Formats: sequence, structure tokens, C-alpha cells
Amino acid sequence: MAPDPREELVPVGTVLAEVLARVAPLPPVEASLVEAAGRVLAETVRAPVPFPAFDNAAMDGYAVRAGDVAAAAPGRPAVLPVTSGVFAGDHTPPPLPPGAAAPIATGAQVPEGADAVVPVEATLERDGAVAVVEPVGLGANVRRRGEDVAEGSALLAAGDRLGPGQIAAAAAAGRARLWVHPRPRVAVLSTGNEVRPPGAVLAPGQVHDAAGPALAALVREAGCDPRVLGPVPDDRARLAAALARAASDADAVLTVGGVSMGRRDLLVETLAGLGEARGWRIALRPGKPFALGAVGRVPVFGLPGNPAAALAAFEALVRPALLVLQGRPGTPRPSVAGELATAFRQRPGRLHLVRARAWREDGRLLVAPAGPQGAGSIASLAAANAWLVVPPAVERLEVGATVEVRAMWGEGFVDAPPAGG
Repeated sequence: MAPDPREELVPVGTVLAEVLARVAPLPPVEASLVEAAGRVLAETVRAPVPFPAFDNAAMDGYAVRAGDVAAAAPGRPAVLPVTSGVFAGDHTPPPLPPGAAAPIATGAQVPEGADAVVPVEATLERDGAVAVVEPVGLGANVRRRGEDVAEGSALLAAGDRLGPGQIAAAAAAGRARLWVHPRPRVAVLSTGNEVRPPGAVLAPGQVHDAAGPALAALVREAGCDPRVLGPVPDDRARLAAALARAASDADAVLTVGGVSMGRRDLLVETLAGLGEARGWRIALRPGKPFALGAVGRVPVFGLPGNPAAALAAFEALVRPALLVLQGRPGTPRPSVAGELATAFRQRPGRLHLVRARAWREDGRLLVAPAGPQGAGSIASLAAANAWLVVPPAVERLEVGATVEVRAMWGEGFVDAPPAGG
């Protein structure tokens, strides 16, 4: 099947490049460590002191001079008098006399004069003395001052995403707050006379808004705070007012519907009256129509109205832009290699994000289309947990072919085949 020569479609990569050129990281804000988790750091965090800040014990045992136990053996222990114990949080302990041992807890400061710690398992304490049955080398079980991180060195750099390890490092450096790029506020605005919110009673010819809540879920999964608005009817004045309200309290706006070529597809024209707008017909299946504009400095992304098309366009074009707003690279969701479980055929010419079911079986990741691929199919969305990414030039894929798979949500892959599969 050859592509239709009448369609002049713009490659996805061309449109994505223009989208990314229109967005930039949001200005940094100061946040607590808990609030900063998952955000992108906007400053360098340096170690104010060496890590560790002092020589300390790596395990429970006895602080000793290694030379005093060099000849220790199970049948010929080194017997040392025991001094006062040292515990984590104690002030600087007194020096260790030659030929003695000090009980010491993990993390406690090693006394001056001691150069090793004997594990408690290699000792037996009785009557004020400890018998050491194994020798230890110089520096054994001692974490030396500055051996982990030198004073003044960079622990974290601007651009690092803050997970548990990075939060721990910042806390260890004594930082209670950090400068980070904020979580973008994203308004999701559905349009169309026929669209009603979930839960509303439908009149003949009306449908519930399936795309808006689904996009809000993807917005949240991408690290942003969504706000679902609308639906807004196909009326220029009401659409313009809704767009202005949405942009007044958001860092980005997603619209659903009104971007095609019908008489009531009013988004591009309305956006142009508020600021700027441009529409494309993209080589993407599903999700051919797409618009990009702005209200003031707030970017507006116009997605098609069918739920599957809206989700596919979001995945290909909007999600990378939302990552950039957070200070993250605007790259597509990571792909993995999968094995096609059923043959697949398409009309070439467009990048196809196939709603698919991916599952793990016998150490392999198998993937199959999740059902009918029409843009209005809800059944295939309900069954899907992944996108099967089929390049524009591919017409047919056989069973067993190695294919590109992206999770539709989080990890996304399961350990069972689709029902009936």
C-alpha cells in the first residue's frame, strides 16, 4: 500500500523541533527537601565539610592499635584492657592508651591513637579485658575523614533530578531547602458542543469527555500539576475567554479538539486572535492535526479530539515539552526492544503509535496490538499499556519481529498476555 500522494504531511521530528524551540525551563523556586523530590536542581550543592567529617567506626567492635593485635589468633588471643566506650554522637573521646581497647559503636568517632576497629564477632570481653582472636590491618573498619567527599567539592549539580539519593546528599550537606525548577501547572481544556464532563447526563449526540481526564493523568505522570477545565462549546468568544482564563493561572495549556479543518474547528483562528498560533497536518497515526500557539508567554498545545489521537499526539509532541519546562531533557519516553506476537500491517507514510499490550513471558517482552486502531476506539485504549512504535516506511511486520515499545504509563509492562491471547 503506497502513501496517499494528496497528503502533504509534516514529519513528527520537524514539528517537535519547533515545539521545543518555544519552551524553556521555568524560573527556579526555593523548596523544602520533601517538596523538591522529583524536581530538577537549579543550583550546585557543595559539601560544607568533608564526608565523613571525622574518622569513625564502620562497624560495632573495639578501637585498637593494629600493632597490638597483629599476632592474635583463635588459640593465642591478644588480651587488652578495656577503656570507656565510645558511642555515636559522643563528643571527642579521650585518646586510647597504648595496649588498650575501647568499645566503639558504628558511626562513633575513633579515639586518637586508635588506627583500626576489631569487629565484635572476633572478640570476647570478660572481667574488664577483651580477648581479640583475629588480627586487623592498619585502618581496618575505619571510615577516614574526607575519604567519601572532599570539603568544598560538588555533591550535586544544576540539572540533576532529585531522587532519594540526591535528597540524602543535600540533607547530609545541611541543606533544608533547595533551588529547583517548579512543577509546571498545566490546564487541560476540552472543546466541542458534543462533549460533556464525565458523570453528566447525555443528550442525544453527546459524549463524555474521555480525553481530558486521560491527558490529565499523563500530565501528572510527566511530573506536572494538571487542572481539568471545560468542556467549552464551539464558540469563538467563549473559547477565547476560556483560553485566556486557563493561561492566566497555568504554565502551559492543552486543548482537546477543534484543530482539524471543519467549520467548527476554531482553535487556531481563536488562538491567533489572542497571541499566536500555527496548525499542522502531521505524519502521525493517530493524531494528524496539531496546533501550537501562545497566550502571552504561556504555550498552548492543540490536540485532536479523539482520545487515542490526543494521547498519541501528547506522547509524541507535548510530553517532551513539559519535561523541558521542568528543566529536564525534552526527549521521548524511553523505548525498549520487544518481540511482536502477532503480525501487523499498515498503510505506510506516517509514524504509527499503535495501542498495544506488552507482557513478559519466558524472559521475553512480547507485544501485540490491543485491538482496533481507529482513533475513536475506546476498547483498544482500555486494553493497552504500551505504544508499539512503527516507523513511517514500514508496511508489514511479521510474528517474531523485533519492534520498538514504549510504556504508555510508568513501567507499563505486565507478566500476563492479553485476555484471550
